[in-house]
Amino acid sequence: MRVTKAELVQKLNKIKGIVPKTTTIPALQSILVKDGYLIANNLEMTVKAKLEGTDGDLFLIPQKAFDLITNLPEGEVEIIPNGKDGIAIKAEKIKNTYQTLSPDLFPENEIICEEGLEFTLESEELLKAMRHVAWAISKQNGPMGALCLQAADGHLNFVALDGHVMAWDNLDYEGVFELLIPKNTVEKILSIGLEGEVFIRYSKTAAVFATDTFEVYTRLVEGNFYPYQNMFKVAPINTGINRSELLDAMIRAKLCTAEKTPSRFEFSGISLDISLKDSTTDYNETLPIEDELSKKLAIGFDARLIIEALKAYESSGVRLGLINANSPMIIESSDSNLKTLVLPVKIRG
Repeated sequence: MRVTKAELVQKLNKIKGIVPKTTTIPALQSILVKDGYLIANNLEMTVKAKLEGTDGDLFLIPQKAFDLITNLPEGEVEIIPNGKDGIAIKAEKIKNTYQTLSPDLFPENEIICEEGLEFTLESEELLKAMRHVAWAISKQNGPMGALCLQAADGHLNFVALDGHVMAWDNLDYEGVFELLIPKNTVEKILSIGLEGEVFIRYSKTAAVFATDTFEVYTRLVEGNFYPYQNMFKVAPINTGINRSELLDAMIRAKLCTAEKTPSRFEFSGISLDISLKDSTTDYNETLPIEDELSKKLAIGFDARLIIEALKAYESSGVRLGLINANSPMIIESSDSNLKTLVLPVKIRG
């Protein structure tokens, strides 16, 4: 194998985070070079990165060699199998050898799906929709710890929730299926930066997201996702607001305290008064809203959730939908299908 150091390090950095720190299968603590790909596997997820100039090669790069490769001088790097259980790494006048395991001991995950259980999306559309909702995926195990990728009623829905907030985006799509993609896999897909067409295949237990350069295999989360559609009801109190102004106000309010005191939203007429009061701060700010409201409403929110929700939007304005002080607020984009539901918290007065 003879490649440029820059390309090898770039691909290595994309996938080395998959290599497990501890495992009962020692070979997984290496990266497999096989059939023109670098391959990392932790049994739950496999990531393959295409690397030109490696066709026909078959060996393992041990984890302890990653730092050396990163710190080699620019130029060509040559990695040569040294028998079945070793490799030599060369660059200019540098040479080092490593003991490795046989590549035959490295398990590879494959997906076998029935015909028709596949579709293609443009990477820009896929990644944009994933970014819109990924922040809301819970850290819990089970369905809440996954992104729900559900095709139904002419849409491909991207949904995430953590018990306090729910984010929902969708694209036009004809088909019917539901895949629960683990949080770690979603984060890896977003960090790799897929380009071009993404070919997606799936079975009952696994899915693959593939481009000309990368492939991401993942096990699917078992179980049924929350029936989210019924949560996004038409709210009688509805108004528009400048997204950046609201986001900046929430960041300022949050910066003024280290406590978990909720932010108070008070809607009245053509303004939204934001306040946060605790033992360390007494913050107040007033923002204009687009639609005059006939009724006053005071409601509390976790400032952190509002900040995270607003950061996911790209539009200059958003619509805020409310029912009462005990019901969730719905945030809708003015230029996309993104919707977010944020549960309120109790406030005094």
